[in-house]
Amino acid sequence: MAQNQTTFVNQKLVFLGNTKEKYDLVDLLRSEAMLLGKGTFGSSYKAELENGKIVFVKRLKDCCLVQEEFKKKIQELAQLSNHHESLLPLRAYYYSKDEKLLVFDYMPMSSLASPLHKIPNSQLTWKVRTRIAYGVARGLEFLHAQGPSVCHGNIRSSNVLLTNSFDVRLSDHGLFRLFMSNPTLSLNGGYQAPEVGYAYDISKKSDVYSFGVLSLEILTGNAPLDTIGKNKGIDLPSWVRIMFQEKPIIDVFDKNMVQHYQEFGDQMVQLLELAICCTFKNPTKRPSIIAVANQIKRTCSFKS
Repeated sequence: MAQNQTTFVNQKLVFLGNTKEKYDLVDLLRSEAMLLGKGTFGSSYKAELENGKIVFVKRLKDCCLVQEEFKKKIQELAQLSNHHESLLPLRAYYYSKDEKLLVFDYMPMSSLASPLHKIPNSQLTWKVRTRIAYGVARGLEFLHAQGPSVCHGNIRSSNVLLTNSFDVRLSDHGLFRLFMSNPTLSLNGGYQAPEVGYAYDISKKSDVYSFGVLSLEILTGNAPLDTIGKNKGIDLPSWVRIMFQEKPIIDVFDKNMVQHYQEFGDQMVQLLELAICCTFKNPTKRPSIIAVANQIKRTCSFKS
C-alpha cells in the first residue's frame, strides 16, 4: 500500500474501542499488501505488517462525508461490529479528504465466494453450508434488532468472511450509510432487491432479498449476476423458479451436494423454498429475518 504515501503525510490511524494495537498508519503503508477484490464501496486488501500481524483493509471510494459525520458513523458501525460474533470487528480508520481506510481483523479462510466459485473445498459440506447460512441470518437478525434504519446493505458471498472453522464474520455491514448522499453510486446487481437502485433505497426487506439470493447461491453453487464479472453469472431467483417448475428438484442443487440428498433432501428442499420466499419481488411478501433465522434453526436443528 506504499505507492500513495504522499497522500497520508503526518496522519495517524484512529483506533476504535479498547484495542491495544501497536501499529500505525506508517506501518500499514510499509506493509506487503495484496489486492483481494474490488467491490461496491471500494477495494479490499490483505496487509501483512513488518511485525507479522495481518489485517484486512478496505479502501473506500467516492465517500463524500465530512470528517465529523464520517467519524460518527464509523464509531456507530464499530460499536455494532464488536457486539456480535457474526460481524467482522472494525478496529481502526483513517480519514482525509482524498483517502479513507477501514481496518478490520483478517480472516485466513477468505470469503465464501472462494470455495463456492474459485477454489472448490471438500470441507464445504451440506452441514457447513447450513451453518454458514444460519450464521449470516443471525448476524442480520442482530443488526435488524438495533433500530428501524439499521441494515447490512451489501450481503454477498464475497462479504461472508470465514474463520478456519467456517464461522461467519460479515463484512461491509452498514457501509452503505457512508454513501447515502452520493447520487452516483448505483447498487444494482445480482444480490440487490428490485426496488433498490441507490444507498437510500436499502431496507430490512432488501437485506432479506439479498440473503435469499445468497442462500440460492449456497444451494445451487451458481454465481448471481455480475458477481464474478460484468454480465457474468445468472439471475438466480428467476433461474431457480424456472428450474423448480421444469426440472427434477435435485437438478437445482449444486452437483457437489447431490451426494447428500438422500440424507438431507428434506432440509435442502425446505431451505430452497425459504430462499424463494425471501426473493419475492414484492417486499411486503418477504419474511422478516427473525422468521428466516428461526426457520433455518428448526429445519437444521441448530441450537441457539
